[in-house]
Amino acid sequence: MHKIRRFVPPMPSLAPGSYDLYSPRVRLAALPLQSLYVTGDFEVLTKPILNAAARNAGKALDIPQDHIIVPVHELQVPHILDKFKEAIVYEDEFSVPARAQQSIRYLIWLFLMTSESSA
Repeated sequence: MHKIRRFVPPMPSLAPGSYDLYSPRVRLAALPLQSLYVTGDFEVLTKPILNAAARNAGKALDIPQDHIIVPVHELQVPHILDKFKEAIVYEDEFSVPARAQQSIRYLIWLFLMTSESSA
């Protein structure tokens, strides 16, 4: 997650230092297949995350029939619930710790801006 991002409602605003943007948690949301356009091996690629979340919770992940699980950043949960009324967000116990990553585009822009100002 980008550490200088703007929090757009319904996402809660955060006070500086109140949330570790470097160590977010990945939450899981179940959505009906007809609500999404899924390509490639999405379910195969997300299986390790689903398995880790079930291990962390100590119980099986109950996936409704004709639904697909989408990993989401924990701060996006209010936005997901607001925009996708049919979404089922699993409890926090079904989450996986992650490490944040800077956007490559931002880093390139920052490098270019720094290079121009020093030239």
